[in-house]
Amino acid sequence: MIAPEHLADLVGRVKSGDVEAFRQLYEGYGRKITNYIYRLTGSRSEAEDLAQDTFVLAFKKIGALKDDRKFQSWLFRIAQNNVYQKYRGKRPHFESIDDEEGPELSDLHQLETALKNPEDRVLSTELQEVIHRAIGELSNKYREVFVLSALHRLSYQEISEIVGRSLPSVKSDIHRARVAVRDKVKRYLGDNYGMSSLF
Repeated sequence: MIAPEHLADLVGRVKSGDVEAFRQLYEGYGRKITNYIYRLTGSRSEAEDLAQDTFVLAFKKIGALKDDRKFQSWLFRIAQNNVYQKYRGKRPHFESIDDEEGPELSDLHQLETALKNPEDRVLSTELQEVIHRAIGELSNKYREVFVLSALHRLSYQEISEIVGRSLPSVKSDIHRARVAVRDKVKRYLGDNYGMSSLF
């Protein structure tokens, strides 16, 4: 993660044509943007292609960014718009997470620690698949805010700026998305595991 004070400096340098500074931005945000797009599209190959498109467009348009400190939100918004353009009028097809090596579910590894004993942890792969499927079944409106909140840990304000909806709307949508995912996972686990702290 790029520190906020360093981020503004890097963005300013990119605006002056510094390609090395942009490479550092790519290193800092490339994986995060790819993971975000993957969660919206369900396709690793599409995520990689759209992430590249996102950074190309960001490089071309960075002069239009008014507040250098909001680069992250601006970049996510570009990524989101690219996904909308690609999938306009159709729903993405979500691959199994076991199809090939892809973006890590690093923020979901907390689920393993919620399982009560080592024997239960053999369920973790299946559980991640259930979570992946549950996220994929969310509507676009709920999926995008869930991914930004639960997986990328962005603030409500940042999410509001990215998706272009009011703060109360974003809070409500995140709550509903969390409940929907939690309910699907709970049906898989049964009632013996505490779920309130997972999402």
